[in-house]
This record gives sequence, structure tokens and C-alpha cells, in this order.
Amino acid sequence: MAAVVRVRAATAADVEPLAELLAQASVLDPVVAWLVGDYALRYLTAHRFFAAEAEFGVRHGIVDVAGDLDGVAVWFPHPSDRLLGAEHQRRRLRSCGDRHGPYSHFAFTAGRLEPTGRHHHLACLAAAPWLRRRGIGAALLAAHHARLDRIGMPAVTEASSARAKAFYERHGYRVVRVAHLPAGGPPLWAMRRSGDPVDQPPMAAALRVG
Repeated sequence: MAAVVRVRAATAADVEPLAELLAQASVLDPVVAWLVGDYALRYLTAHRFFAAEAEFGVRHGIVDVAGDLDGVAVWFPHPSDRLLGAEHQRRRLRSCGDRHGPYSHFAFTAGRLEPTGRHHHLACLAAAPWLRRRGIGAALLAAHHARLDRIGMPAVTEASSARAKAFYERHGYRVVRVAHLPAGGPPLWAMRRSGDPVDQPPMAAALRVG
């Protein structure tokens, strides 16, 4: 029998170890490899980026941690405050250092895939590389999906590999659009999971759920 994966909310103290986890988990990701071709620099750039992402997520989004920092999911409710959204993008750009140009292309491409209307966006989902295939990602998704289903809120994400696309499909997501990054870059699959029918008027559902 598979062990039960405990999921809790992240705190500010978790930001640094979560940045390390996300950087380790992403170094072979096709999009990260496209952003930073030099393998020696890839981890350092990814670490800076994910440190900014985790820190912003703890303050303004929903960050779930599995087990003893074995996995993480970072969610952002949309639509968000316009000023916060602009700050988020500035932090991302600064964290990319001299790779801000390719990241700008990525942000533009991903932005064209982003749906309108109310939803929660899964920005990051990762398990420690040595703990994959143990149900950590599934447990993180299930924890937040349960919250979203209570208010009928859709979830969206972008899959950056065929393996990630298949994983999300197993958890109720469907592909709604595909885009390719420039200069022969890899595809991004925009995916959506619709919320269950709501038992309350739509305006009664809060954007941020606990």
C-alpha cells in the first residue's frame, strides 16, 4: 500500500529549500534547457528564478509542500491585481539575469496561452528527482483540486514536455492550445481542468481558497 503523502502550506522558511528542489527538478526540462543552453549555468539561473517564484507565491499565491519538502506546487489565482502582476513579472525577469531575453520570449508565448476569466494557474509542480513516481505530484494536485472543486474553480497549467502532458491528462486536464517557443524551441501545451458544478452563486466563490 502506498504511503499517505502529507500536504501543508509553505512558509517563508521553506523558500530556499523549495528553490533548490525546483532547480534540481527542472535542469532537464525542455523549456529550461531552451532558456539556458549552458548546462553549467542552468541550475544557478533556475535557482534564482524559483527562489523569486516561491517567495512571491508564499506571499501572494498558494504554495503547497508535500512531506518533508519532498515536493511543491505553486498556484496563483487569476485575475490578479494588476500592480502585483507587474511586480511578479519584474521579479521573474531580474532573476533570469542575462537570460532575460529568452525568458521574455517565453513569457510572451505563455501569455498568449493564458485563458481569460477566473481560474487558478499552476505555475510550478515538482517532486524531488530521487522521489519521483511515489505519488507526490498526484497528492499535491489532489489537495488543491479538492479546494477548487468546492467552489467550481477551473485550473490551468502549461505542460513543457510530453511526459508532463500525459501526467496532467491522467489528472483530468485536457489540452486546449499548443504553441512553440521561437528559434526551434520546444512546444508548450496549455491545459485546463474544469471545476465541478458549484452549489453556490458564482460571485460567492472567493478567488483565494484556503
